[in-house]
Amino acid sequence: MIRRSRPVVLVMALLTVMATLAGCAAIPDETPAQGIAAADGVGKNAPVPEPAPGLAPDVLVRAFLDANADPTSNYAAGRPYLTKAAQGKWQPASSITIIQNTFNTLPDQTKPDQAKVLLTTQIIGRLGADFAFVPGSAPNALTVDLEKQDGQWRISSPPPGVFMTLDRFNEVYRQTRVYFLDPQKRVLVPDLRYIVAQPASTLPGRVIDRLLSGPSDAMQGAVTSALSPDAVLETGGNETGDGAVLVNLSHPGDTNSPGNVKLMIAQIVQSLASVTNNRIRVEVEGASLLPERSDWRVNDLPAYDIGTSPGPDQTGLLVQDGRIKQLVDGKPINGPAGNGSYVVQTAAQSIDGTELAIVSKPGTSAELRVGGLTQGGSVVDLTANTLTRPTWVSADSTSDPSNEVWTVADGTRVARVVKSADGTWVARPVNSNDLAQFGTITDLRLSRDGTRAAVIANSVLIVCAVVRTPNSDTVALRSPRVLLQDVLSGVVGVDWLLQDQLVVATSSSESPIVQVAADGNPVFTRYNAANLTAPVAAVTAAPSRPVIVVDAGGMWTSSDSGSVWRVQGVNVPRGSTAVPFYPG
Repeated sequence: MIRRSRPVVLVMALLTVMATLAGCAAIPDETPAQGIAAADGVGKNAPVPEPAPGLAPDVLVRAFLDANADPTSNYAAGRPYLTKAAQGKWQPASSITIIQNTFNTLPDQTKPDQAKVLLTTQIIGRLGADFAFVPGSAPNALTVDLEKQDGQWRISSPPPGVFMTLDRFNEVYRQTRVYFLDPQKRVLVPDLRYIVAQPASTLPGRVIDRLLSGPSDAMQGAVTSALSPDAVLETGGNETGDGAVLVNLSHPGDTNSPGNVKLMIAQIVQSLASVTNNRIRVEVEGASLLPERSDWRVNDLPAYDIGTSPGPDQTGLLVQDGRIKQLVDGKPINGPAGNGSYVVQTAAQSIDGTELAIVSKPGTSAELRVGGLTQGGSVVDLTANTLTRPTWVSADSTSDPSNEVWTVADGTRVARVVKSADGTWVARPVNSNDLAQFGTITDLRLSRDGTRAAVIANSVLIVCAVVRTPNSDTVALRSPRVLLQDVLSGVVGVDWLLQDQLVVATSSSESPIVQVAADGNPVFTRYNAANLTAPVAAVTAAPSRPVIVVDAGGMWTSSDSGSVWRVQGVNVPRGSTAVPFYPG
């Protein structure tokens, strides 16, 4: 029987660190067991090669970092590089650290039979026990002691846990999306996790293990699951004789509710979509989870993205010269927001397109108005000198309007403005204490599924979980994580391209626009910067829409990161403070 366990999680995490540090070593050859067993690091009992004879201390340390990346049989490949005493004390599963691809090893032979090697690296993150990437940049230097044993150098004090280079990490581990549910259980939400990439036959079992282990630490409280915490993968996670992938569970949770059963199936099938094209057969102790149907594909699922993507008729808007205009042709929208009644600084359109939140500054204080798209919005009782561009929470259904919009007052107070029963908009605080350490907030964008927030504070990009306390009106921003701090210098704008993908604008002339994953994985995409003129002042993005930016030369659009930016149709003069925005 295959069961989830903390030891399994720790061992998998260890696999990651070892693999990364190895640089160019081969992908670990693991035994393809059912379910998650292949992730244990307990593989074939193949002979473990000894280090090449006569290696100098620094060369041996580099070879060790390569060899111990192989997690097979509890990292057996790395142990021959250690002294016999160190082999018994080495605990590779204690931590998994990911470092830059280049590192230094400086040898110092203190005695004929003793040596030291200074290992200098740049840490860029770690793999958590939840198999999620945790960004964190810091220089690191440690001393590795070596002794001669039977005439050969061997390591007597190995680095703590496992270190792995980024290239090795991406070679051995595969990023995958494990799907959970928003608190209202209406939207599937991806949670980025990492699984050992080989052997490929065990990938479905690894994904199911991640799903059954629950959300990552960074998403705790922001998402939920239709599956019980006690759910166990009894058998399966591998291909059956007729070409389906079997997922046979025990204790899956509430199977009396047809709605909950369908959510279970949706989480399982959507999570497996990235690792297999086969049909997914979902069973409970050998019987079909849904009696009327045994096998599923993604296309068989109903839509679980209510309100998270603007409709095709929502083409975007633009704030220019104090008015709100259509992004497609530059014509002002109907109503006071478009005719100049308000001097608009910035604005946001609800995801369904029916409502508008406007920031203006008629006097010394900023003013937030919320109301219908072409109607006069009511002023919200929210006193502040400055307000960031608003951002909307998605509606509960396609037939309901959005009823919540967020902004940041004076760079410190995160507020959500909620529509009350009598139709008025009331400001309520958001607990943002975890963000206080980062300083003044200049932008905040909610993901369109409402579970994450991207924040710019002191030109640094941060992603948080949006945690709503059940049966309470309390909302908090938790688990803030700084993304690519060494790479993204001078962040000036951000928007959500997908549920877990961000488009970021920076003041850098080399990387003015980049796409990054919400977990901060250092592998990111640079948009072509050839015909952009720094600095970029604004950016907007949305699913299935081109990215639009405003820079010193005007407004530009691109549907592909490698393409040259094209002039957007609306005339935006050089140096304009125009603000384009898609719904959300």
